[in-house]
Amino acid sequence: MIFSLVGCNRSSKTITAFRDSGIPETEYWGIESIQSGDRLTIKKGFRQRTLQLCGVTDLTSEAKSYLEEQVEQSPETVPTIFAGKDKEGVWYGDVWVGMGDDEESSSGLLLFNGLAKLSQDYYTCPNADALKLAEDLAREQKVGVWDGN
Repeated sequence: MIFSLVGCNRSSKTITAFRDSGIPETEYWGIESIQSGDRLTIKKGFRQRTLQLCGVTDLTSEAKSYLEEQVEQSPETVPTIFAGKDKEGVWYGDVWVGMGDDEESSSGLLLFNGLAKLSQDYYTCPNADALKLAEDLAREQKVGVWDGN
């Protein structure tokens, strides 16, 4: 799919982000629950975090159920990249959902399917270029929030 700007290799447990600003470390976390279309509770061992998906805003009412479907089709632990913490201490980043070679950025999928719009601070995301491309394609295809109705 279009998110090949960021590659995931489960066997080596790394994600390579092709960006000049550096490559964030990938960790594997389990998704405990989906609080909303852009906020998850994730767990690794005894640690638990709230994760705000990076780069998305103005989610549709379908975003949460779509994300739940994607998580159901994913392994117990998923590649997770943290971009940082906000002022309230909530982590923000992205998780890759799906299986094997079909793992995709959850933020990118929401944007590509027109279930969200790109946030103004998307450039702080590790896969900012792919997120921008996903929204551009959704806008061009007139899907979801871009369908004009």
